[in-house]
Amino acid sequence: MKLYFALGSYTEPILFGTGEVFQGKGKGISICSLENGRIEVIREISVRNPSFLCIDEVRHKMYAVNEMKEYLGAEGGGLTQLSYDDDLSLSVEGTWNAGGKDPCHLALAPNSRFLAISNFASGSVTTFPLDSTGAVVGEGRRVFQHEGSSVHPVRQRGPHAHSCIFTEKPELLYVPDLGLDQVVAYDYVGDGISENRSLSVAVPAGSGPRYGEFSKDGRHFYLIDEISSQVVHFINENGRLRHRQTVETLPEDFTGDNICSDLHLTPDGSRLYASNRGHDSIVCYLVQKDGSLSFLERQPCGGRTPRNFAIDPTGNHLLVGNQDSDTISVFAIEPSGHLAMTSQMQTGSPVCIRFFNP
Repeated sequence: MKLYFALGSYTEPILFGTGEVFQGKGKGISICSLENGRIEVIREISVRNPSFLCIDEVRHKMYAVNEMKEYLGAEGGGLTQLSYDDDLSLSVEGTWNAGGKDPCHLALAPNSRFLAISNFASGSVTTFPLDSTGAVVGEGRRVFQHEGSSVHPVRQRGPHAHSCIFTEKPELLYVPDLGLDQVVAYDYVGDGISENRSLSVAVPAGSGPRYGEFSKDGRHFYLIDEISSQVVHFINENGRLRHRQTVETLPEDFTGDNICSDLHLTPDGSRLYASNRGHDSIVCYLVQKDGSLSFLERQPCGGRTPRNFAIDPTGNHLLVGNQDSDTISVFAIEPSGHLAMTSQMQTGSPVCIRFFNP
């Protein structure tokens, strides 16, 4: 069975929150296929630092953040809108300043009325309304600025919004903010959002929340904390997140530096995988009937700095984008949940992998 995914990459230098200047080597956005555990590149298009992608399969639109501190002659990064044809040819339809520096994640609202973007360096959330065709309405841009700090002297001197996670019932947007040690909650109606402080949740100081996913039934929320290298399990009570469990991503005897990056549930919800940068590994947990996590294994990721990974829609393969070694590792997911590497692909600075059905 042939599956398809879009790949985003860093194409030029970027100053990270860690203080490192990374030299991007990517070409932009690539459309790739996965068949029998092997990747083939089908199409490529030049886009500046498209570090995260969002795809609207119904309207054949693709949206990319341009992770930069200045874009189109103004402070802030960018948002680029593309379309794709039946032959998977890509066309850029427009690009806008995002109103915040280093946008690193974006998501399409469940009602398809707007996009939400997290701006890491400036610690803000941007929304852009969409028309009925999925086209961005640039003049409708709104920016919501987070305020505050936490305990880490380098990483948490100010807010750092890191991802945008929607729920349909109730209609909420959750934004993990690494700099504040909070998951900031917003209500959404139509094409707009408003902060809901009563549903925002704090995590222990120095955790650095980055990204999370809800179980398919919406009852459980799993959050990865970048700085503390932990996965946190919450019970979702009608939008209110209650702490249930915290598990470590690193082995007890590891003494090096590590920051976590990504987390995903398998399509059937039976396993959860998370990635370590520094330890350079993928850790697997079994999801129990009550939603709690039990450790299964840690597997080397096959490269350096696994920035983003994706599980294919069949649940048979896990693809890891190793940012610093310019590779994508392809793992078969065995029935037990264990990972077995099947192949690797060389590609410049891979940082986002998004499966879609063209």
